[in-house]
Amino acid sequence: MPLFALILLLALWAAVFYQVSQERASAVRDAVAVSQSLARTLADHTSFTLRQTDHATQLFKLKYEETDGGLRLNEFTRRQGLLDSVLPSKLALPIALIDAQGNVTDSANAYFPENLAKQAFFRALAANTSDTALVDTPMLDAGSKHWTIRLARRLNDAQGGFAGAIIIHVDPTYFVDDYDRLNLDAQGALMLVARDSGLTVGRIGEQLILSDRIDFRMPGAPRHAPEELLIEPPVDATARIYSYRELSRYPLLAVVGVSRAVALTRFEHRRLAYVGALLAASVLIAGFTALLMRQSARLRRSIRQAKETQALLRAAHQGSLDAVLLLKAWRPAPGKPVEDFIFADVNERAADMLGKPRSELLGQRVLPQVPLLRGERFFKRFVLVMETGQPLEDEFELTLASGGTRWLRHQVVPITDGVAVTSRDISARKHDELALQDNRSFLQSLIDHLPVLVYVKSARPENFGKMEVWNKAAEDITGHLAADVIGKTDCQAFPPGFGLHDAEDDRAILAERGVIEHTEKPLRLRDGSLRYLRAVSVPVFDERQQIEHILCIAEDISQRRQQELELRQKQAELAAVNDASPLGLVRLDRQRRCTYVNRTFESITGLPRAAALGAGWTSALHPDDYPLMHVALEQLTRSHAPFQSTLRCLQPDGRLVWVSVKIAPILIDGQIEGYVGSLDDITTLRESEVALLESEARLRTIADTLPAMVAYIDAEQIYRFLNIAYEREFGLTGRLALGSSVRETVGEARYRTVAPYIERVLAGETLSFEEEDEKEGIERCMEVIYIPQIGEDKLQVAGFHVMRQDITVQKREKQRLLKLAQVDALTGLSNRAGFQQKLSDAMHASRQQQHLMAVMYMDIDRFKPVNDTHGHGTGDALLRAFAQRLTQTMRVTDIIARLGGDEFTIIMEQIAKPDDAALLAEKVVAAMQQPFELDGITVRISASIGLAFYRAEDIPPAVLLQRADVLLYQAKQEGRNTYRVGAAVL
Repeated sequence: MPLFALILLLALWAAVFYQVSQERASAVRDAVAVSQSLARTLADHTSFTLRQTDHATQLFKLKYEETDGGLRLNEFTRRQGLLDSVLPSKLALPIALIDAQGNVTDSANAYFPENLAKQAFFRALAANTSDTALVDTPMLDAGSKHWTIRLARRLNDAQGGFAGAIIIHVDPTYFVDDYDRLNLDAQGALMLVARDSGLTVGRIGEQLILSDRIDFRMPGAPRHAPEELLIEPPVDATARIYSYRELSRYPLLAVVGVSRAVALTRFEHRRLAYVGALLAASVLIAGFTALLMRQSARLRRSIRQAKETQALLRAAHQGSLDAVLLLKAWRPAPGKPVEDFIFADVNERAADMLGKPRSELLGQRVLPQVPLLRGERFFKRFVLVMETGQPLEDEFELTLASGGTRWLRHQVVPITDGVAVTSRDISARKHDELALQDNRSFLQSLIDHLPVLVYVKSARPENFGKMEVWNKAAEDITGHLAADVIGKTDCQAFPPGFGLHDAEDDRAILAERGVIEHTEKPLRLRDGSLRYLRAVSVPVFDERQQIEHILCIAEDISQRRQQELELRQKQAELAAVNDASPLGLVRLDRQRRCTYVNRTFESITGLPRAAALGAGWTSALHPDDYPLMHVALEQLTRSHAPFQSTLRCLQPDGRLVWVSVKIAPILIDGQIEGYVGSLDDITTLRESEVALLESEARLRTIADTLPAMVAYIDAEQIYRFLNIAYEREFGLTGRLALGSSVRETVGEARYRTVAPYIERVLAGETLSFEEEDEKEGIERCMEVIYIPQIGEDKLQVAGFHVMRQDITVQKREKQRLLKLAQVDALTGLSNRAGFQQKLSDAMHASRQQQHLMAVMYMDIDRFKPVNDTHGHGTGDALLRAFAQRLTQTMRVTDIIARLGGDEFTIIMEQIAKPDDAALLAEKVVAAMQQPFELDGITVRISASIGLAFYRAEDIPPAVLLQRADVLLYQAKQEGRNTYRVGAAVL
């Protein structure tokens, strides 16, 4: 019966809808015919006006040429004149007369530019001798800012040559404004459209429209009439039916639109009548059918509800992710204590967990089937829950018979004379929690054992300044234990004036949001001793870019500062040594002006230092010896060879002093940057020899006290000089090393390493490089400088100087700080700085090897709702779990980084083809659709990815990352949980 009634209703509704659709199509065709008729009328009116305007230009040309150019516009346009004979006088059309040079000689009804010679229509008329009017597409008049249709005709002189042109401008709004021949409704529209430019002039009701942004489309058969138009976008909110008519001689379309609502009014009345009758018939049929079905429905309802309830309960029971057991108490006799339970029901997951088919368990006693449940954790608790009626929950680790372990979440609920037991395997979550605890312990151990002072303060408003991290190095350096500092502010933990009381630095970090560094921060300890720290304070931002913590790293530089102080003292001592030297020392610049003399120079020459500076040092020479010094300096400049001679000095008091003078150039990269000279008073030979020996001893002492290894090797690679540091490095004495070759001294293996550098320095190149070696099982990094020594011939390298210095500590510290600065503390992935460095390196390698690489830019969809709903702790746990799953999904060689917040990037190098990267992106999207279990909270998110490729393009890393970001934005715009791939680079 219901099927028959349904078929009857469908037939009635189908027949009515078919009739309605036919009448709607007929009404639309009638509306199209009406609008087509109106469009034809508008086209005829417009064509007539334009033809009459054309006749007006032809009439002016005829009269103009008959009067040999004597006709003027005031005569032509006067009332009841020639122009009124072809056009209505109310039009007042703008008209202008132009001579052969393009000058406007006369005009009426509008302003025209003084010269139109450069315009295209004028050049066309001048070049074409035909007597045809030139009609332009509607255009914007530069002077009036109105749209006009320009008609221009050539004027000839008596010899048939070009004499100018007559121009008439027609306003297109005339054809549609106040035109009463079209019987339009209040919402009707009529328009004129330029076929070339798309300009539209029209009227909708009482409103004039003028636009070049309206686009017409002719859909055509079969759904639309041939003359019907569609407008995109619509001009207003009123739906209309448009038709058009082309103007045969002009580039215009006449378009008329009738309101669809008005055109279909009669049809709508008939449609409502049809629908009302159909609804009435449907109600009658449905009521009759419902009356017949009422009794049978009542009869089946109770049976169906019982079956549905039973099926729902069974489906929920069997489909549960947990193992569910319904246990009924078993007693040896009524009234006796419970000694066992019987399996009343178990689901398939419970049967799998117990390792037996469900059919074998139902109705059986529990303890013989599962002896494991005899333990206190199970049987006694089941009895306790049943007797007390209080549910019980527990998590525990279960040792399996196979030797493995499994973590279970146990829930026991009392039922009638039994218990319902629900168990869930939480091994994966529990293992993740334990691993997270291990990671936190490792990170804490790492921070505690760093050799630098590390402490972290909260920057949150509710507990600003409270210390959260204080490592072992901080305890050792400051003497303040972590238990006495953590949880307190600076004012609470430290005494007034303590060096780590950084209230001003904290305010500066909040204001500037940048790193603050103190190269030397004094720290007065409890015992009164003073230490100096090199401290860096870094703001740590949360996902909202708010400063959450302030990380402070400080290094105890007290020893290094003391060493630097000692070095400055030694430099001062060296200056004192120079002043105490028995040789008079002088230093000249490139222009041979004196920049330094020691006190011995003053003593030998009798000139005070102020008088010797500049060119004054030459006044100490005997007048007869000055020319010799001048010639020697000129030769030294050319040869770079040291100059040595015996000269006389004449002191101001007339005393004559004999001196041994030696001047050598200061060479840097083969260029003379100055001169160094020495004067030895040889008035008494004995005094001279003693002074020479003392000078050599002092210079040797200076070289031996330098921390760097210094040596001189000649062109034959033979050691000619080395200081004590150099001897200690190779375990040699001066006697054994001097005269030995480099190969013999350093050994064959090291010689193969330094041989290329020796060849380069002997070719005249100054070198500075780092060298890694191992001594007594300790890896070291040495800074090595090779400086060539040019021979007297100015062509050959006589040898080279070697300076080697151990920079292992500085190198390791730099690498450690760089690594710390490039790791994201939350996820353990690379941070933005590390990613930018690795991306730059990867792009460089891709250019060098011509390998294809790709960059993924992704973020987590709907991450903010997780933070807002469950808190930042869950948000951080989600970021860590996301990073872990991302690491497991990608290749081992891929570089994964967290830029900040929920944004992640992946660098994929040496990709065989673009499809491989796309497959990985699809794999990541699929992996992130799986739920995340976070401390008992199930979170579902997804990921959106932008994938950009790179190979050998000359672009910076920022451009490649921006391309991936744009693709990520496209993926977001298209619904999230997807990826978008950029164009592959060939």
